[in-house]
Amino acid sequence: MTPTPQSQSPDPKNLWKEQDMQPQTMTPQMLESRSLEFEDRIRTRNKREYVIGSIVAVVTVAFGTWMLLSVAAAPSSLMTGIGFILLGLGAAAAIFQLRRRAGGQAFIDGSSNTSAAYRAELVRQRDALRSIFSWYVAPFLPGLLLIYGAGFFEPDGIEWGTLIPGFLTVAFGIWLVRANHKAADGLDQEIKGLDARG
Repeated sequence: MTPTPQSQSPDPKNLWKEQDMQPQTMTPQMLESRSLEFEDRIRTRNKREYVIGSIVAVVTVAFGTWMLLSVAAAPSSLMTGIGFILLGLGAAAAIFQLRRRAGGQAFIDGSSNTSAAYRAELVRQRDALRSIFSWYVAPFLPGLLLIYGAGFFEPDGIEWGTLIPGFLTVAFGIWLVRANHKAADGLDQEIKGLDARG
């Protein structure tokens, strides 16, 4: 009995090379759908930020004012009260900048083609994310520095109750900036993909 020749099975490592790859064409409908989905995500994010920022602004200004009016005029108490007021003003500034730099826009308005309008909004959001330290984090710094710096004027000196929250705040700020830079990189890839298809 003669052996039957084994059938040649394709090598899985080279299988992808043998596939007929067609570049994906973005239709106007696909672009419009992506653009509207992106716009919806931006609006949802911004609404959440506006609500949280407004609450922070009102509560911290009210608390800072209460501190200044009701506690003894010790340097640490004055610094903490002023710090909370500045923190609230910083929150208001961050909200204003968020609306100015990254507020949602109507991407598809008929005045420009869908691809160009979508790309322009991606670039705007990417640039806002990359510069987040200067317009979103920095407005909070004067208030935070005064609040945490007030611990240096306590009669008993600096305590871990001041240092630990300070370190946690710095760590959160670093994480926030890095997370937004990562999101900006993702938008950059989307922009490059659009440019490659266009």
